[in-house]
Amino acid sequence: MPMSDRREGEKRLKEVLRRYRGTRQRGVTVDERPGCVYGMLTREELHNLAEDLEQLKVTLNRIYVSILLMLVGLAVNIVLERLGVV
Repeated sequence: MPMSDRREGEKRLKEVLRRYRGTRQRGVTVDERPGCVYGMLTREELHNLAEDLEQLKVTLNRIYVSILLMLVGLAVNIVLERLGVV
């Protein structure tokens, strides 16, 4: 690679980095609005999927708690039987 091409590439990279840093300092944000109907549909489906995932997490947590309580009850029952209380 000739030296002039390398220097040109370095200049371009420095310019891009300078612009990038400038946009970050100004607080420029990405426009998150969908640009087309397909974007709207995929965003809506993604939102629905996230809600379904949250519901699934809540259900699994309830199942875990139920199993834990059942095991604690079983352990208490075994201890009480060994002590002759029950």
